[in-house]
Amino acid sequence: MKYLGIDYGTRRTGVAISPDGRVAVVKEVIRSTSQNQTITRIKEIVVQDGIECIVVGKPVSAHNAPTEMTDKVLRFIEKLRNHVQVPVQTVDERFTTEMADTLLRGLKHDERDKVAAQILLQNFLDTLSASAAAA
Repeated sequence: MKYLGIDYGTRRTGVAISPDGRVAVVKEVIRSTSQNQTITRIKEIVVQDGIECIVVGKPVSAHNAPTEMTDKVLRFIEKLRNHVQVPVQTVDERFTTEMADTLLRGLKHDERDKVAAQILLQNFLDTLSASAAAA
């Protein structure tokens, strides 16, 4: 199954892809001024890359409480679900941006956003793999 990982932001959205359902790789950063622009580009990627499932990072605090971005991301997810024909799932994105910052210390925000998307998608894929192995 082909997955698309999304680290949504109001100005920059990190995108990662897993063409084989096992390994996530960075794809791009979508720069936009509106959710509609971001969704339009995501729809293009879904078609171009044959994506079968979208995974969007859901921001929560270290204590599992909503953050100021949580509501924005949840509204984005609902809008995205109305515009694509593939399932849209969420994954806890706690610490993914911090992990990307640590890995890419001193590099541009675009790189951080792509890597954050890669990390959240890889975490999702690893969870799927562990669940399948336990079954």
